[in-house]
Amino acid sequence: MGFARRVTRRFYMGDGVAIAVKALLRNKLQALLTLSGMSVGIAMVVVVAGLARGAQLTIESQIERAGPTQITVRAGNLMPAAIFASGKEDSGGGEVSQGTASDPINDARAGTASSAPAGRAARHGPPQNRTPAAPLTHTELALLRRKLTAVRAIAAAVAGNASVQSGTVPVSVIRLSGFEPQWPDMAEWRLVQGRWISPSEHAAGAPVALLTADVAARLWPGVDTAIGRSLLVGDRSLQVVGILSDRSSSGDSALAVPVLYVPLPLAQAILGRQDFDAITVRTTSVGVTTRVAQQIRGQLRILHALPEDTLDDFRIETQSVSAMPGMGRDPGLERAVLSNVVQFEQASWEETVRSLRQATRTFSLLLAAAAAVSLLVGGIGVMNIMLVSVATRRREIGLRMAMGATPSQVMGQFIVEAVTLAGLGGLGGLVLGALGLLAANLGLHWATSVSPLMLGLSFVAAALTGMVFGVGPARRAAVLDPVTALRSE
Repeated sequence: MGFARRVTRRFYMGDGVAIAVKALLRNKLQALLTLSGMSVGIAMVVVVAGLARGAQLTIESQIERAGPTQITVRAGNLMPAAIFASGKEDSGGGEVSQGTASDPINDARAGTASSAPAGRAARHGPPQNRTPAAPLTHTELALLRRKLTAVRAIAAAVAGNASVQSGTVPVSVIRLSGFEPQWPDMAEWRLVQGRWISPSEHAAGAPVALLTADVAARLWPGVDTAIGRSLLVGDRSLQVVGILSDRSSSGDSALAVPVLYVPLPLAQAILGRQDFDAITVRTTSVGVTTRVAQQIRGQLRILHALPEDTLDDFRIETQSVSAMPGMGRDPGLERAVLSNVVQFEQASWEETVRSLRQATRTFSLLLAAAAAVSLLVGGIGVMNIMLVSVATRRREIGLRMAMGATPSQVMGQFIVEAVTLAGLGGLGGLVLGALGLLAANLGLHWATSVSPLMLGLSFVAAALTGMVFGVGPARRAAVLDPVTALRSE
């Protein structure tokens, strides 16, 4: 008996899947129908997951393009002191007249706006300004890249005028704008001719440049293309390697001085500077812009060792704030507008993001419910064919149990058959689901997205469905009486 039990155990462990496939082949039509049902169920799961993920990525991309996800940090705080008074009355002359000294932009971002009533003097006196303000250097840039979270890209920039030594162009001064490799994607530049500056050229400060089509026409009138043309700027000969769309320049091409876009190290070397004019941060979503701005302010204040009674020696501007012109405003009006803009960003945009994400989750849950129904139908098909298999193989079950197979081994064998059936259906479902997503993307132009994790989870869902719905038939086979089973026809 012990020998027979060992033979049965070895037989079960080594050939379980082979026996399952042979059993399925004995009932080809039933197995095919069951595989079809399971394949449709898994295909539904794949299509639902792909559509839901595609819709979520599309919505977040649209929010990112529509909302203020760009934050610009500049050195110095040039706003008049009157702007930092929270009282309703203001002399507008740059001094604090009434109210408690505060920074409405940063206080609103930090959620700590002053609540002191108008007419009361600040407890610690008027705010202090640190002069000269600390410049933005590689130290600040490295700190932000190391500490900030929920950020898609960070890029520094510098700009300045330089003399043109070449007599082949009708200008004597040109404006150099140094940028980093991340900037074209952040600013959504579009290349219309030539090539981009490579990362290795950026790192080495290679003498190459980009310019807009409008600037190219101003520098070389009547020339078909500016690609390959050179300019002697300072003591460097710069070669044009790419032409940008005029809209990529954000209005720079309209300046009286033509603009060349060059690698940041090259611009710093020609202009003789080591600092930056600005550090631009692009967040991953409009919903986190306010939080990232708070992180920037906190990190820079710590780095610059600013006491609590000292104003920031830097400026943090989001797209909403920087969109407002900066000259000729009444300080009281500026204080009110800037404070409300920050509140708008924090409340309105973040609430919009939460609402849209909630709508996406609801949509995904509805589709997931439909996929669960499809899996349920496939699982019922698996249970049906396994019940038929148990009924037609009673003598085989009785023979195995008479040779020493335990009920758990018989039950395990039928569970393996159910999982094998469901797994084969799952593989077919992955193929059908991929084809369905391809058809939705190419034929209906719906946004879709497929990830290896999603495919793996779909296959696991198929196997688990087979296991769950195979337990009942397997248990029914395991409790058969061997004598009764051997007598059955």
